[in-house]
Order: sequence, then C-alpha cells, then structure tokens
Amino acid sequence: MLKRKWQMVAVAAGAVLVAAGCNGPADDGDAPAEQAAAAEQGGETGPGSGPGGDDSAGGDPAQGGAEGPDLDSIPDPVAEVNGTSISKDEFVTVFEGQYQQMAMQAQMSGQPVDEEQLKQQSVEGLVGTELLEQEAADRGLEASESEIDAELEEFAETNQVSTDEFVAKMGEQGMDSEEVMEQIESQLVVEKLITEEYGEFTPSEEEVQSAYDQAGQQQSMMGAQGGGQELPPLEEVRGDVEEQLKSEKQAQDMQTLFEELREDADITVNL
Repeated sequence: MLKRKWQMVAVAAGAVLVAAGCNGPADDGDAPAEQAAAAEQGGETGPGSGPGGDDSAGGDPAQGGAEGPDLDSIPDPVAEVNGTSISKDEFVTVFEGQYQQMAMQAQMSGQPVDEEQLKQQSVEGLVGTELLEQEAADRGLEASESEIDAELEEFAETNQVSTDEFVAKMGEQGMDSEEVMEQIESQLVVEKLITEEYGEFTPSEEEVQSAYDQAGQQQSMMGAQGGGQELPPLEEVRGDVEEQLKSEKQAQDMQTLFEELREDADITVNL
C-alpha cells in the first residue's frame, strides 16, 4: 500500500476530499503505527481517497458494483469559482476515486453508494481547493521547484519506492507525471496558506496520549473480533500519531478558511 497520502482540502460536511490520493490495495505489511495514527478519526475518507482504489468490486451496481458510477449526466464544467472553471475531467478524477472506496465499503456493509451525495461532496472538495489556491495566489504564496522535488522524494521514501516508481504508481491510478507535480505544488501552496493564516500546530502531550489511547481501544476491539494487531508502545508510534493530529488540525483549518472565503466568492455549481 502507498502509505502517505496528500490531503488537498477539508470540506463537504467535514469530509476530507483528496484531489489525488495514493491508496493502493491493502497489504499485510502496513505498520501498526499507521493504524494507530489513523485511529483518531476512525480511518480516512477517501485524505487514499482518490484514484487508486481497488476497482475489482462486483455485485449490485447500486451497491458500487463493477458497472461503476453514472458519468454521462455530469456537465462540463461542473462548477465555476470566481470565473475559473472546474472541468468534468477534474471532477471525474476525484469522484471515481471516492466512488471506488465507497463501493468497497458498500460491499462490506450492504448499504448502497449514495452517488448524488458523493457527487456533491466531490464538487465541494474541488470548489474548496480552488478557493484556497486562489487565496494563496492572491497572497503571493508559491512553492519552489526544489520544494516540490523534495516533497516528491518524501512521498517516495515514505512509501519505500523510488520517485519514478511513485510517479508510475500514480499513472496506474489515472495521473500523469505533470498532474502529480501539480498536485504536490498545490498541496504545498495550500499548506503555506494555512500556516500563514493559523500558525504552526504542535499537538500537546495530552492530545497525543488521548489519540494513542483511542487507537488502543480500537485495536482491542479488533483483537476481540479476531482481527487487528497489538498496538506498539507510544514512543514507537509517537511520530505517526503526531502527524495524524497535525493532518486533522490542518483539515479543520482548511474547512474554516474555505467557509470564510466562500461567503464572498462567486460560485456556480452545475451539478
């Protein structure tokens, strides 16, 4: 599994929608540390919530079957934000990735995928991303080529692959190398915007301990059901827990700023 994900914007009823994610099929080598880090929010919505989910789901199309979502009725553009269009292609990249994940969940839960709700969440995510990028541009915030390259290397290193292998994996998930670099640049710029607006966030010891305790409770429940692994000591997973808490805080800040920017924005959604 590609372990680190990039989180573009937190919008749409608190869901974290990702313009491009890094989820591949799960493998048995995922570190318990990452399970601990993810447990605070009970898993992630999609921040692998983009192209790359396992599309092998079968069964009833209403429950996310092999036929996939209905894309014929999607307009182009799907939305306009202060005069900038969000294309159908951009939307489909996000929506299909979200749909694949929800389809797999639907197979396990027996609940059908709510396509219309998912479409609205996806377009809200893209609108939020565009608003944040526009605000960053207005403030003159940029990501240098060296920063982008360094971030790409970090993604690759975290996932224990070379940069070329990482880009190739993204290609399998529907993104060419140019799109990968654009997504990384966009994330870096938005992160700079959030930092400028709200400052650096460092989780307290109490927050880290609380997140770890919740992860432990979740692992215990999974163990009682015959699954899961024993949680490592806090000091072994502290870095992962802290990163998860930072990601959650960043998502909250993105949501807050998005809502503020939206009040004065000219937005048309065509869905």
